[in-house]
Amino acid sequence: MSTKLKSILNTAYSLCDVLETTDLWDKNNSAPAREIFRGELFHFLLNLSFADAKITSAESKFIEKYLGYSYSVKEMREYAIANRVYGSDFTNKVPYCFKAFVKADNNSARVKETSKLILQLYRMLGEEFIKCDGSGQTESYSLKLFCDNMQDYIDKTFIDSVNMSFGSLAEKEKNVAKPVVPVSPVVTPVGEVEKAVTEEIQQQQEEEKEPEKTLDQLLEELNTLIGLEKVKEDVKSLINLVKIRNIRKDRGMDSPDMSLHMVFSGNPGTGKTTIARLLAEIYKAMGLLSKGHLIETDRSGLVGGYVGQTALKVQEVAAKAKGGVLFIDEAYSLTVNRGATDYGFEAVDTLLKYMEDNRDDLIVIVAGYPAPMEEFLNSNPGLKSRFNKYLFFDDYTPEELIGILKLNARKADLKLSEEAEKFAMEFFTKRCENRPANYANGRDVRNFFEKALINQANRLAALDSIDDEQLTTLDVEDFNTILL
Repeated sequence: MSTKLKSILNTAYSLCDVLETTDLWDKNNSAPAREIFRGELFHFLLNLSFADAKITSAESKFIEKYLGYSYSVKEMREYAIANRVYGSDFTNKVPYCFKAFVKADNNSARVKETSKLILQLYRMLGEEFIKCDGSGQTESYSLKLFCDNMQDYIDKTFIDSVNMSFGSLAEKEKNVAKPVVPVSPVVTPVGEVEKAVTEEIQQQQEEEKEPEKTLDQLLEELNTLIGLEKVKEDVKSLINLVKIRNIRKDRGMDSPDMSLHMVFSGNPGTGKTTIARLLAEIYKAMGLLSKGHLIETDRSGLVGGYVGQTALKVQEVAAKAKGGVLFIDEAYSLTVNRGATDYGFEAVDTLLKYMEDNRDDLIVIVAGYPAPMEEFLNSNPGLKSRFNKYLFFDDYTPEELIGILKLNARKADLKLSEEAEKFAMEFFTKRCENRPANYANGRDVRNFFEKALINQANRLAALDSIDDEQLTTLDVEDFNTILL
């Protein structure tokens, strides 16, 4: 049993007790906060176990050891099916207690993100659970989807700067009487737990921090992306432009001022965010940016609801992006209305000033559909002059979509049967010929793949025995009932 994981788990239970004393907790809940939280962790682990359609005795023992639930393999399987604790429908839901923690952090005057600790617990618990029986990539993929969804919820909720400490709930916890924790009769003193967990998180972050990629490695990553041929050529031209500019600078020659702010236009799911993230890293490797990170936002992250709020929101988001790339999706929504109660134009004016003041260490990319983006750039004289580089993202072809599907399968230690690949090609060929209003290119493939995983799990769960070939193969019957 991991002592460090158990310490974090005990701290989380204690924070549940604190949460229950606040106005953010629904007093009509029939069970204590820590019991609801413990049940959500149980469902989370069942979902991971069900990812490969194979619940094992080692997993049953792990759940009993860490959460105190004593179920046989058969009972766990029946429970998971009865409560539908599997598939993307479950993975895409944010746990009730986690939402409460995020809300508590966001309402705090001193945001220190208790929710980050809870997400860390989910990730660590999931990783240890997967190790307990040596299962493969399918469970790891499910864990990644679940944690990414929780991280997205945090990103969409928080306004204040990221801070990896426990926050106001943990500070209040010292004054709250704590019931006995079900999984352990001994509760480590809170101060010691906070110190140990903070040190553990910092150490783990250092260990997990990947070395920075070289420019050659980043260009290789760019080249291996499926499709996007015109975009790749445009990006390489931008890189060459920067290279020559740097050479001139090194030799003491004057170089004209150069704006690297960009407009990405194209339909959803065509790789705009992926390219923006790569560009941030590439420009860091070339010395143009100090950090090379990507901050994503949209109208809701920039525009406030009353006078004075919008400028502050823009400054906060832009400050986070300094040293990297600020990616504004559906940027045209900032200027679709002009009225006394709409502050989108204020957001644009504030952003333009921040871009000018920080032009040496910030790149802004605005993205959206082609026609609305042209209207957006014409809405303010300053936009046209600052955004003079355009990248257009074509829709993917059926062959490229199948390539993305097969890539997703490989990452999850899966493959497509010959019949399944043929069906998928026909499916996406028709999809491309008659693109619906909600057509989303690569996102369509992701949704298609996740639904296939659910169909495979339901199909295999009904079998008495499952071999490795079945576990790692998506068959045509996993595809032919999918609707997008």
